[in-house]
Amino acid sequence: MYYKRHTPMQRHGMVPGYSFSQSILACRLGILPKRFYDRVDDGSIVLRRCDPSFSFCAGGLVLDVATGDHIVDADVVILATGFQADRQLRDIFVSPWFSKIVAESSDATVPLYRRCVHPRIPQMAIIVYAESAANIYPYEMMAKWVAHLLDGAFQLPSIARMEKSVVEWVCWAHDMRRCSGNYFRKSCIGTITTWDNDQLCRNMGYNPRRKKGIVAEWIEPYGAADYADI
Repeated sequence: MYYKRHTPMQRHGMVPGYSFSQSILACRLGILPKRFYDRVDDGSIVLRRCDPSFSFCAGGLVLDVATGDHIVDADVVILATGFQADRQLRDIFVSPWFSKIVAESSDATVPLYRRCVHPRIPQMAIIVYAESAANIYPYEMMAKWVAHLLDGAFQLPSIARMEKSVVEWVCWAHDMRRCSGNYFRKSCIGTITTWDNDQLCRNMGYNPRRKKGIVAEWIEPYGAADYADI
């Protein structure tokens, strides 16, 4: 109630269909950009639903195909389609077997080694299947890990070892789903970001202890700046 009272979500039709507690448990609570709703109020940001679909036109987008109303003039259109990531992954493959295993049933966590690579499809890296309080930071670390892998800095372990590592995450995620329900699809690393980065650093050949001095290691929190030189 406090969050909705101090954020004009309801006035702008932005209240999601799930509760605040579900967002916290599933690590799906986004960070609001500075003065976001101030920009909505002054008209520099326009929020509009495109139900049930949208289409392109000569000048940009039509947000209501049925009536032809709400035409948005645009030179560049960015489609943020992460909400259908599972289907997009499956559609990449011609092989039904690869299409099936890359993103299995919706009631299971996507099985990725280091949250990036499917053990049975090591030629493809996926960098968006992990959640934390600030996703850009862990995604950047994963991208660096993939870059080092492609550069030959290290090699992936055997399929059996990768699958064993994945099973540990799947077992943990099974317990998490009892609290977060169907919202827990990705690996949530919000509470273990530093530990996860330690694994990536060791793979890439870097010392996971990034602080200057043992006292700093004990008392200073880790953040993106600690990994800037990787």
